[in-house]
Amino acid sequence: MEVLKLFAPYGPGWLGGVLLGLIAFYFGRQFLEEYKRQNERKAGIDMKREERKQAEVDERAQRDRERSQMEGRIAAQMERSNSLMEAMKTLMESVVASNEVLHNDLAHSQARSQGMAEKVDHICDRVDLIYSKESDR
Repeated sequence: MEVLKLFAPYGPGWLGGVLLGLIAFYFGRQFLEEYKRQNERKAGIDMKREERKQAEVDERAQRDRERSQMEGRIAAQMERSNSLMEAMKTLMESVVASNEVLHNDLAHSQARSQGMAEKVDHICDRVDLIYSKESDR
């Protein structure tokens, strides 16, 4: 009742205004606190989103680095493979050339052997002829 006596000189309208002001202040303060909580939640969500984006960027960069390293290894392996293939090609050419030389040597050797066989046959025929003449005597 004492509160009413304080406001009695100003009239009931003024008391209503003060009450309305206090109610507006109370709800305004509640609204501001809720607004701050919402902003903090939103800021937290935004921060998490940024962290996820940064993690994705970091992961993508790591994958790119790994892919580059793998491509480098593949390129080096292909280079070694190409070098090995060139060496094998050179070796095969050398083997083919060597085989041709051996083939020519074999053909020449066969021709010489044929000639020597003919000479040996001729000598054998002569020796047989000499023995047959000696045995006929």
